Amino acid sequence: MGWIILLIFIGLPVMELSVLIDVGDEIGAFSTILLCLLTAAIGLSLVRLQGLIVLRNMQAAQQKGEPIGPSLIHGFFLLLAGICLFIPGFVTDFLGALLLIPPVRLFLGKAGLAHTIVRRTYKEGGSTVIIDGEFQETDNTPPFRDTLRQNTPKTPKNDPEN
Repeated sequence: MGWIILLIFIGLPVMELSVLIDVGDEIGAFSTILLCLLTAAIGLSLVRLQGLIVLRNMQAAQQKGEPIGPSLIHGFFLLLAGICLFIPGFVTDFLGALLLIPPVRLFLGKAGLAHTIVRRTYKEGGSTVIIDGEFQETDNTPPFRDTLRQNTPKTPKNDPEN
């Protein structure tokens, strides 16, 4: 993990400078600066617009009692997109633009969540997670075993009377 962070903090600025120098040689320094500012402004306005939509969807899901996990994933990656678009440069603008695409955000979120669950399960040494809780049986519903017996079709194999 340390190498990845080191590559991000050293490799990304080197790539940005290289691309900025190459683009500046082709279209000129002033045009390059204007293009960087224009992509940042357009990108940040798109992040703001999509962020408001995600917030509205999250509130609607919460009122309906639905899970808000997908909206949280979209919100997190929109935050990353905003940071990438705010940093001057074409490489980070490209990364930020990719994060503006909802299927890309959802794919990255699911992949990251699956990776986290697998790592957590591996570190815990097993796949069983125990959650403490309390329950209370009511007289309105039959116990699970009786329900299972009532709903199971009787065949010679599973008929308890044979």
